[in-house]
Amino acid sequence: MKQSNFLWASTVFAAIFMTAFFSFGCRNGSFSLEAPGTIFIRQKAPDPKAYLRAFRTEGPNLKAHGFSAYSLHRDLNDRETFIITLKCDRLGEGVDFVRSPEFMASVDKADAQIPMVWYGLDTTERKYTQQPQMTGGIVIARNEVRDYKFWLDCFYKEDGGKHNHPGRKYKNSNYSIHHLPGKPEIAIVVHEASDVSKAPAFMRSEPMKGEMESTGVMGLDIWYGVNMQEGLF
Repeated sequence: MKQSNFLWASTVFAAIFMTAFFSFGCRNGSFSLEAPGTIFIRQKAPDPKAYLRAFRTEGPNLKAHGFSAYSLHRDLNDRETFIITLKCDRLGEGVDFVRSPEFMASVDKADAQIPMVWYGLDTTERKYTQQPQMTGGIVIARNEVRDYKFWLDCFYKEDGGKHNHPGRKYKNSNYSIHHLPGKPEIAIVVHEASDVSKAPAFMRSEPMKGEMESTGVMGLDIWYGVNMQEGLF
């Protein structure tokens, strides 16, 4: 029964990914995903220890497929849900691998559910170091924007891109930006939060809503994670 469920899940997941991938490609024939980028995975696993074991054993395999670094986080509101960021040399090949039955089979050992996956080409890359234990958290905001160049210009003009807003009750740092062309264009902004529990209230505040409207943000989804570890492959 488990094998049957896995095959069904793999088929559905691959179909969703293929539809999204070719949809972007048809609308944007001029851009290439064969450049450095970052993949973001959010996945629920009823057995967290088995899931973490499965992911860690995938290190050599991920390195062989062009991944160079990762970070691992626990969802702020659900201890059985994990967030993984993966840095890869060629985004297209990285996306192909994480949607493959080979990769899914590794986490299926922990009965993990079908993951949600975001990805984007690195505009400003995320910096990684070897940190077996971490404090603080991560905020990953996926913005649907009307005009990426306009949005990016606005982002950097504000406080030099530091975004030290009054009312932010935590220290924000280590920003990175990732772009996926399309209609709408996608801008994924990642930052570290000294106290991620305070981030949701700020990110959904009225001043932030006003800023997003003025910069052409049409849709927004945010993941909040408690830092666990990061490292290099």
